[in-house]
Amino acid sequence: MNSRKALVILNPKAGMKKSKKDMFEIVDRLSKKGYRVSIQTTTCSGDGTRFVLEYGAHMDLIICCGGDGTLNEVLNGLHQAHLSVPLGYVPAGTTNDFARTFSLPNKAEKCMDLILGGWPRNCDLGRFNDRNFTYIASLGAFTNVSYSTPQKLKNIFGHSAYLWEGIKEIRNISPFEATITADGETYEGEFVFGSVSNSSSIGGLFKLNSLDVRMDDGEFELMLIRNPKNLADLHGIVQGLVRGKYDPRYVVFTHAKAVDVHTEKPQTWTLDGESGGEQQDVHIEVLHNAFQLIV
Repeated sequence: MNSRKALVILNPKAGMKKSKKDMFEIVDRLSKKGYRVSIQTTTCSGDGTRFVLEYGAHMDLIICCGGDGTLNEVLNGLHQAHLSVPLGYVPAGTTNDFARTFSLPNKAEKCMDLILGGWPRNCDLGRFNDRNFTYIASLGAFTNVSYSTPQKLKNIFGHSAYLWEGIKEIRNISPFEATITADGETYEGEFVFGSVSNSSSIGGLFKLNSLDVRMDDGEFELMLIRNPKNLADLHGIVQGLVRGKYDPRYVVFTHAKAVDVHTEKPQTWTLDGESGGEQQDVHIEVLHNAFQLIV
């Protein structure tokens, strides 16, 4: 009888570089369950997708060990190859927004308990023009914090590095003119932030009410922050977002299956903590139940 096969895709530079230590726990647990394990380590952008495309079709289980960006690449590979192989996730990044939504443990042994004893759960995926994203597409203030924070600072200070970069970002906030249409409802004006997400945590900075977020409902959450009148109002908005309380004068929050964004000038976008490039016209839609995550 042939043993089952598992592919482990590991980012050795993720977060505090804890994934290297996690690797031994992951392989040991899989081997004891009778899996033949293949390990692929990422060395550059796109490797996670490439490994899935090359090896995924022959696997019974795929495990991603890395941060939100690595998970994004693995999911893109699954979607491109039209594979329905169950996916396990061992979060090893700095922020791990997606893992926070599922309350996944931060220790590899506990994650492996879930992966080997849990059940696949359907999850939605996002489509951003011709690219996919796992849990968030955002523009405006704070959106470049994740990918502009030096990896060295992430390794030394962990999540605090993001908070420090976020504080510095407040001084450089510049509003943008935009027209946003969400399921037929249009919002116009001057904004400083916008996000379409499927997560209860945004960049580890803002929190959404977990009751408002469902990973398999075919809808994402749209948040828009209008340009505040002064720094005091901005401070109040940010404090409210950190606590999960929204000021209706400035914050738009709703659910949508599809969102179209047009900005007066090209704006920098972020997808799952990685650069999404400069875009002026963006179409975002939900790919309902596009992948399965074991939880």
